[in-house]
Amino acid sequence: MDIFTPVVPKEQLHSNFRFIVQPELCEPERAVIQNWADEFVDRDGKFIREFQTTFNSSFWELYLAACFKQLGCNIDFSHPTPDFLVNSPYGEFVAEATTANHPDGFQPEWARDFKMLDKTSMEEILRLSTIRLSNAITSKYKKYLSKYSQLAHVQNKPFVICIAPFDQPFFYFQDSLAIVRLLYAYEATLTIPGNEPGDIIVIGESRTFRVQKSPGVDIDLGLFTNPGIAEVSAIIFNNRATFSKVRALAGQGKYPVLFFGSRVIQSEGATGLQMFVNARPDYQETILDGLHILINPFAKHPLNLEIFKNREIAVHSYDPRTDNYLSELPNGFLLQRMCQSLISEDTIQGFKQSVSKASYQQLTPEIWQEDQLVYVGGQNGPFCENHMAHYRGWTIVVSFDSLDKDWGTQAVNSLCYKIPQYMQANMNDDIASIVIAEGFQSVDEAYTAIKHKIDQIVKQVNTPHT
Repeated sequence: MDIFTPVVPKEQLHSNFRFIVQPELCEPERAVIQNWADEFVDRDGKFIREFQTTFNSSFWELYLAACFKQLGCNIDFSHPTPDFLVNSPYGEFVAEATTANHPDGFQPEWARDFKMLDKTSMEEILRLSTIRLSNAITSKYKKYLSKYSQLAHVQNKPFVICIAPFDQPFFYFQDSLAIVRLLYAYEATLTIPGNEPGDIIVIGESRTFRVQKSPGVDIDLGLFTNPGIAEVSAIIFNNRATFSKVRALAGQGKYPVLFFGSRVIQSEGATGLQMFVNARPDYQETILDGLHILINPFAKHPLNLEIFKNREIAVHSYDPRTDNYLSELPNGFLLQRMCQSLISEDTIQGFKQSVSKASYQQLTPEIWQEDQLVYVGGQNGPFCENHMAHYRGWTIVVSFDSLDKDWGTQAVNSLCYKIPQYMQANMNDDIASIVIAEGFQSVDEAYTAIKHKIDQIVKQVNTPHT
């Protein structure tokens, strides 16, 4: 299957495709992708056109097929849908590929201008990615219920959704944070500085069970923390499966490519990250590097994980008995990787987009309903079952004290949306804070008490001095 000879007019070609097919520019990379396509079956006669006009979803399918082959699996292409009927040494499973794409009117992933980094934040990148991943997974889940589950070759087999994010220009900054947030409601590890310089003490974890799409419209998180979508056995995800992956697998080209990022260190003597900076051809990466498999503990048809063991793959899961998110990252796991090609501006001038002149939409800033106490979960030292609310310009936190078996509460005079943000504001000496020392028998009693304190402070501030 020749996927690189254009079959549509030039103006219909996707920007990524137009870059790749430039004469003498990406020959080694094209060879890698063409090799993936050689054993791929175009079942509906649309694949080449879609690869050239929409690119990312077709690229992701080719990559997945190559991964399944690397894992020792065979793909049965005899059925028109779903995308893959995978025959593994440990049983069959059904896999459906999808991508999280940019919303209509928002900036596409290929319109990348690093000057825009100053106008965004990591939290907003994660927020948009979480929303778009949710939309894509929910859509495939609904399609499984309405169509795929009725097919004889699908029934009684594990169903796996394979998803890659291409939802914004800096989608690759999210690593696996957004997908973990969506599936397990896990947000971050909470830490405080230790006594010695550089020491970090882990004191708990932050959870979140909703993401705001727009004011008044929330999307539920923690899809794999309850039986709600038990028909989905697992999610396969790789944020490193981009054109940089192809460059890493390709041979030496006519221009230098520099790779930089980090890998996980997991050994008896050390745990952490190892940074790297390498140039082609010294840099080494496998096709499976950076792959994540995220397990649904409530799956009706559990996926056999044997084919993923002892590979360059991270395994994520959740224990309903303890309400704990669990992750296993093998030693050397590719956590982050970017690359920089040293190509002259003249070579790619015709393919650079004038993104600075374009007018794109952005997410509406997050706004919480006033005086609404929301469960956010998580654990901070002995405190758990965290709740948060905005009240009169303050952020209130109400938590259960697992030692004293009562409810405690505190607040900061700043609007925070996550427990880590709250902790940061609470450590800022320029931001007023309140702590009520006594404990309460219920979350409502604690919440009422802290609001009364805030009312008193606001009244004092607004009362004229005589």
